[in-house]
Amino acid sequence: MIILAFLFATSGHADEISETQGIFDNVKAAFLDGNFKELDQIADEYRNGKTRTPSGLWKLTKFYNAIDILGYDPAGDEQSLYRLEEQVKKWIDEAPESKSAYIAYAILLSRHAFFIRGDGYAPSVPPERWPGYLKYLGKARRQLEASKAIASSDPHWYAAMLDVANGENWPEAKFDALLDEAATKEPYYYQSYFVAIRHKSPMWGGSLDAVRKVIEYAVAMTKPEDGIGFYARGYWYAMDEVLGARHFRGSTVDWPQINAGFEDLIKQYPDDWNINAWARFACVSLDASTTQKAFARLDGRIIPRQWKGDMVHGCQELASDDSQK
Repeated sequence: MIILAFLFATSGHADEISETQGIFDNVKAAFLDGNFKELDQIADEYRNGKTRTPSGLWKLTKFYNAIDILGYDPAGDEQSLYRLEEQVKKWIDEAPESKSAYIAYAILLSRHAFFIRGDGYAPSVPPERWPGYLKYLGKARRQLEASKAIASSDPHWYAAMLDVANGENWPEAKFDALLDEAATKEPYYYQSYFVAIRHKSPMWGGSLDAVRKVIEYAVAMTKPEDGIGFYARGYWYAMDEVLGARHFRGSTVDWPQINAGFEDLIKQYPDDWNINAWARFACVSLDASTTQKAFARLDGRIIPRQWKGDMVHGCQELASDDSQK
C-alpha cells in the first residue's frame, strides 16, 4: 500500500503538501468523530468531479490514503485497529449505500493483515504470523466481493482489490484480468497502476521488465488526455516505493523517455511538486543539462520533502556545471 508522509515543506511552494494535509485532517476528524455524512459528501465530490491535487493526483486517492494511514499506526496496539474497524461498521450501518464505507472497511482489514505480518520481506516473517495475515486479507477480499455491486463504481474499489490480490499472491493471469477491468472502467485512476507496479516489482517476485510493461500499458490507457506523462508518474512511483535510485543509472531504464514524460506531465500540471521531482530524476540519471533546466524553472522553490538528506546540494552542483552552460 501506498503510505504518504503528510509533512509540510519548510520552504518553497507547498500547494501539493498543504492540500494533501488538509484532506487528511478533514477525513481523519470526520471519521473519528463519526461524521459519516460529511465523509460521504467529501468522497462523492472527489469521485464525481474527478478532482485533482495541484500535482494531478486524484483527491479520491488521498481520501482513502487517509483511512489507510489511520490504520497504519494504531499506537502500536491491535486494539486500536479493532476500534477503527468498529467505527467503520457504524458507518456502514448508518449509510448502507455508501461506496466509501465498504472500501474503507476493506482497507482497514488489509491494514490489520499487514499489522500482523509486519513490514519485512517474506522470509523474515515468523511462520506463526501467516495464518492471521491471510485471515484478514481474506476478510478484506470477501468484503470487497460482497460490496462490488454497490462500490465498484468507485475506482478505488479496484485499487483495494488489486492490493488484496497482491497480498494473496493471485495467479498473474487473474491479477492482470482485474487490472484490465479496473483500467477499462476508469483509465485515469492512477492508483490501480501503482498497485500493479508494486505487484510486478522485484520485491514481490517480479522484474524490471514486468514493471516496464505495466507502465507502458498505463501510458497507452491514459495517452488521450495525459500524453506520455505516465512514464514520469509510473517510474516516479517505482523509484520511490519499490526500486530505488540504482535502477535509474545505466541501461535498465530509458531516461529520455521518462524525461519526455515529465515534460508532458509538467505541461499539464506545472506545480512545483512535479518540477522538484523532475529535477531529482534528472540528477539521479546524471543528466546535467536537464538538471540545470529543472532548477532554473524552480528558481529556488525547493520542496525538502522531495529530497533525501543533502541530495539537493549535490544536484545543484551538477546543475551548475560550467560545461553545461
